[in-house]
Amino acid sequence: MDFINKVGSTIARKAKEAAGISSLNSQISTQEDIINKLCLEIGKTVYEKRQLFPDTALDEKYTAVSNAYAEIDRLKSEIISVKGAKQCPNCGIEVALAASFCPSCGTAVPTPEPGPFVENIEIPPERIIYYHQEDTMK
Repeated sequence: MDFINKVGSTIARKAKEAAGISSLNSQISTQEDIINKLCLEIGKTVYEKRQLFPDTALDEKYTAVSNAYAEIDRLKSEIISVKGAKQCPNCGIEVALAASFCPSCGTAVPTPEPGPFVENIEIPPERIIYYHQEDTMK
């Protein structure tokens, strides 16, 4: 009977220890999430005020972030175009293609010029180049 009590006591102690470690790990994870969120906010603030505090070590990253924002704007405009609408040049909202003025801010919204015609090009199978996995590893 003494053996069973010792085993039961050990199991209970280990379960309590595991629960305590799990709780502490959860608290650590929560603190890491707080740090990551704050660092992201700090980074955005630094980026937004980059003209006030130029830092040549960060210039490449500033440019990359600016390029990413520009690409997001381009993609959003493309989405509006695909939907058959246009974008207000002032406030950026989606405007019906037939509208001459933005219903939100009243700015004149020109009808976009149609894009250039792109012909479907067929590539014969013998002209296609296939790369093998080991070729890309070199």
